[in-house]
Amino acid sequence: MATDADRCVEAYYAAFRAADIEQMMRLWGERPDIVCIHPGSPRAHRGVAEVMESWLLVFARELNIGIEPKIVGRHETGEIISLVIEEAITRPGDVAPTGTILISQTWRWLDTGWRLLFHHASHGRRSPPSQDGMFVPDGGGNTRH
Repeated sequence: MATDADRCVEAYYAAFRAADIEQMMRLWGERPDIVCIHPGSPRAHRGVAEVMESWLLVFARELNIGIEPKIVGRHETGEIISLVIEEAITRPGDVAPTGTILISQTWRWLDTGWRLLFHHASHGRRSPPSQDGMFVPDGGGNTRH
């Protein structure tokens, strides 16, 4: 049985894969304190206008990558959903995932339903090439912080 968190993730990835700015922005709270950070972004985007602009830039790039999200952490209450998601990324020409994006999201129940308040995505590990020049999906990366 799908939980509210599962439905939020499904809606997010449907909007992302469709590169549909209207669908994406319907997921966000219409509040000045929402925050979105994309991988490699030089800053946090705050407020509806900045968040929308940041997604327009993402959607303007070629999005021909395969994305397989997996929720690796969750906390749900009646009003808040906090998620940690690991995306396995497959790039054109790769036969298996070769990297990850790590995401944290906070959703809040508002009068209009579940709305995204915070989204932070950052680069995870990138698999090193094998001796044959093929990427090894689960190889490499003992990064510590």
